[in-house]
Amino acid sequence: MKVITHKRIRSIVAGILAAAMMTLPLSGCGQIQNKNLDSILSEAGGKVSSQIAEKTSSAAAAPAKTVQKAAVKNSSQEVSGNASVRRIKEDSAAQNSQHLNVLRTMAQGPAGYTHIDQRDGYNFLPDLTSRNVYKQIFQSVYKIAVKPTADGYYPTQRIFVPGTQLSEAQLRIILLAFLNDNPQVFWLANAYSYAYGSGGTYIQLYSVAPQAACNTMIEKMNQKISAVMKAMPAGLSEFDRELYLFKYIADNCTYNNEAVTNNNIWQAFSAYGMLIDGKAVCEGYSRAMQLLSSYAGLQCMLLTGQSNNVNHMWNVIKINGNWYHLDITWSDSSTLIYNYFNVDDAVITQSHTIFPSASTLTDSQIDGKAGGKATECNLTVPVCTATADNYFKVKGIKVGSLDNTDDNAAVTALASAIRSKSSSVSFYVDDSVDYDQTVAGLITASPYKIQNWVLDANAKSTGSKINTNNLKYLNDKDDRGLTIFLSYQ
Repeated sequence: MKVITHKRIRSIVAGILAAAMMTLPLSGCGQIQNKNLDSILSEAGGKVSSQIAEKTSSAAAAPAKTVQKAAVKNSSQEVSGNASVRRIKEDSAAQNSQHLNVLRTMAQGPAGYTHIDQRDGYNFLPDLTSRNVYKQIFQSVYKIAVKPTADGYYPTQRIFVPGTQLSEAQLRIILLAFLNDNPQVFWLANAYSYAYGSGGTYIQLYSVAPQAACNTMIEKMNQKISAVMKAMPAGLSEFDRELYLFKYIADNCTYNNEAVTNNNIWQAFSAYGMLIDGKAVCEGYSRAMQLLSSYAGLQCMLLTGQSNNVNHMWNVIKINGNWYHLDITWSDSSTLIYNYFNVDDAVITQSHTIFPSASTLTDSQIDGKAGGKATECNLTVPVCTATADNYFKVKGIKVGSLDNTDDNAAVTALASAIRSKSSSVSFYVDDSVDYDQTVAGLITASPYKIQNWVLDANAKSTGSKINTNNLKYLNDKDDRGLTIFLSYQ
């Protein structure tokens, strides 16, 4: 059996995907042979029969969210959350060296879309003092010292907050808010120093690169963003703008496995890594989506959590007034999947644990004085309960019965896929019908609707045909979705 492999963890994910991605029978038979399934699933601890008859087996019918659950097993454990922000020793020699200005330029946005600044972190900050420090950071990060510290960082312009001694917990939350709102400031390190004096608080932040390198990288990234946004068609809805960016990132980025164990590859944790290097970890995917969303006029945030006790980052995005979870990293297989495109809390929490909001933690939990390690947290955690703009609901071919009602729409969609050489088509199983029974009737049991639709679409094509010997599917019961993966001959 041919299995769609994930770009990041091929052995584990291939085994897990095998549990829900099967070769479609086109001969009308009621059984599907899965010759390699037992050995593949043994790596993931799965249990499955070597044959799947009529109705899909228990392994094949597992919710699609379980299919991708192991996808971040090797993802970085140093996502830039609260625990990874660290205090370092000040280096007075570097700090007092000459500071040079960093370019403050933006990319050219697309016509017809208004750029928005992401300010959910700023809006979370509870007091005027914290918000003023956030604004001072904007000035600080664009002035970088010539001399590096012993740790290899380049101090930015020192910040002084008169009249108050900020707590370490306050400083961490302010820095986290700035980092989470400003993916364009990709050079800012997850490190800080502070001291009290002159009746106030001195704050020192750091750049991962010298000023000249930052300027070169800023220019390169702006050029790339301008090209990406210029290619985006005018007049798109919010959903279609999101989909355009989602596909661009997935098509142009691969998972940086080396950075998983080497945090010195800082680019992989930034929007720069995704946009320029074409390689990133989950953090780089998420920050790139947030940055491009700003140019597309979409409100987009970062969210952190875990899966299988491994830290992970993804996006939450506001579409048509509602918040949705969007996990591009987990969607980026060798063939793009949509199981994590605009899902609600109930779906995402089956595979992701969301870190708590900082508002629910004490200062000693935030700064690590309780328990010896700073507690991971998000700032704002939007409630995501809407489903109207879930990918399958918006783009899926609607299936409401197993009679002939949906035949024309399905065959037309498949014929269109042939003309464009699409790698997949998606279906949405209507709420009015039983999902499992309907999917079985589409794929593994009479009346084998998918097989018949493919044959009818092929009959209409005068050129390429869908390869009926290489059809695969991935079901998504939680979102009532079904994706058919296509190849051509």
